[in-house]
Amino acid sequence: MAAKCSYKPIGGVVSVLLYPSDSVGTALFSTEGYEVEFCKAAIEVELLDDSSYYEEKIENRGGILRVSHTLHLKANRLIAEQWTDNDFLEQAATDGLIADVKMNDGRHLLVGYSKNYGDEQPLRLEYLISSSGTSPSEQPTAILQLVSMDTEFSQEIL
Repeated sequence: MAAKCSYKPIGGVVSVLLYPSDSVGTALFSTEGYEVEFCKAAIEVELLDDSSYYEEKIENRGGILRVSHTLHLKANRLIAEQWTDNDFLEQAATDGLIADVKMNDGRHLLVGYSKNYGDEQPLRLEYLISSSGTSPSEQPTAILQLVSMDTEFSQEIL
């Protein structure tokens, strides 16, 4: 018999806290993961069930291995107002963001911040899609996609 999950499965991502890229106050790195303290407030938007994911992809760029981090978030457009705020979009496009990504297995991953680069390779806005849906019964949605390039995989926040 399978164990009953105590979390609400949402794609592979349960929730995401998005911080401005200069929000890490302290970060301690170990082989097990990161201990992180944030010094600025985060934004969080409730995600739609089974619609959001986090992806890491190793790429060969001229003989140099790089890790591409993609965070794909989908929410009801009516509650994702923070994503359409001009200040948020400017921050996401220029200075970038750091994410605390809570996975459906309970782990928290730090994305957009690394031991090698600190906050120099944050997540940046790739696109924001606002959709009306195709039928009267379909709710309007917002899809936010953020991308970062680094040389290492994200690490778990302890």
